[in-house]
Amino acid sequence: MMTEPSTAVQRDRCERWFVRRGLPHLIEDYSATEDVFTRTAPFLTLVVFAELFLTFGDRWKGWSQLVAFIAGVGAMAAALAVVNRFRGRRPLQLPDDVGVLELILYLGLPLVPAAIGSESSVGDNLVTIVITNLVILGLAYVVTSWGLFPMMRWSAGQIRRQIGEVATLAMKSLPILLVFSAFIFINAEMWQVANDFTLPFFGLVSALIMGIGGAFVVVSVRRITVDLARFDSWADVRSRCVQTPVDDVVPGDDAAPPNAPPLGRRAELNVGMLLFVAQAIQIFLVAIVITAFYIVFGLLTVREGTLEQWTTATELTRSEDWALYWNVFGGELVFTRQLVLVSAFIGMMSGLQFAVQVVTDEAYRTEFAEDMTAEVREALAVRAVYLTL
Repeated sequence: MMTEPSTAVQRDRCERWFVRRGLPHLIEDYSATEDVFTRTAPFLTLVVFAELFLTFGDRWKGWSQLVAFIAGVGAMAAALAVVNRFRGRRPLQLPDDVGVLELILYLGLPLVPAAIGSESSVGDNLVTIVITNLVILGLAYVVTSWGLFPMMRWSAGQIRRQIGEVATLAMKSLPILLVFSAFIFINAEMWQVANDFTLPFFGLVSALIMGIGGAFVVVSVRRITVDLARFDSWADVRSRCVQTPVDDVVPGDDAAPPNAPPLGRRAELNVGMLLFVAQAIQIFLVAIVITAFYIVFGLLTVREGTLEQWTTATELTRSEDWALYWNVFGGELVFTRQLVLVSAFIGMMSGLQFAVQVVTDEAYRTEFAEDMTAEVREALAVRAVYLTL
């Protein structure tokens, strides 16, 4: 049986592990003062130190500015020491619990060098500094609270992994999507629409399609999240906790079955964000593959005369139509703006169809979501053990 100190160490290891994977809201009793602002404390300290250079203003000249700067540094260190002693910490220790006093210190300290260094519009400068620091504090809270930087690293890893699997993804999804999209590509009206499109309007249409696709992904993610948090036995949990902080403390098969409480609203949203990113990456890669396929296919099959007939254009110019020509095997390949827009539109619609199928088709969802959810399932298995600690 684990002792209380070793249990506390194990819990701490699990919580740091959750943070590194962009899932900080899996931490039990996740607190702004103990879990969020403490992780932002080094960054906020750096912001305050940078603002000490406000002493180099227009009030002092020469060496007097350096003296004012040193005085500002001394004031910051003294204020930090006073607050730390009041909290029972070492004088210059970074806080392990950020409360109202520490936040007031963060907002108030930069006002001293600003007042010392400037002799004009002091009131306006102080208001600007307070507003700026409040904005920085809000952004730091959001970024740290939701683990956005670890989540970005996780997303980059997902992109690298799924790019390696894009051939498999394309072979599984391409045949069905090509049947749907081929009719659009050889439709003259589609090319006329592309010819009349301006880039801003095409951007609005793209945003609309991506918004609809995003809504389907949200529906899919909510279904997946509920199922991922359920475990029938500790054997299932153990198989997913290999090389994690709880690898050696998973209860035995004779223990009571896992009974982890349902995810809270924030934890469910945190998990959903990771799954949303992973599935959005899949859909994006499908759309890119389809778009690239049709650009190449169009270069090889659509001649200049056919393109002019479909678009009712009298000629293709480099400035308006991005027209580029290559002679290959005695034939002429034509690259145009219309080809890019038609291919991109088909790619986005194919991505939307892929998103719809993942939501509505159980077999499709199981096949394409299995790899995507493996790491999240692992994190939730660790959570099941973590809650027993």
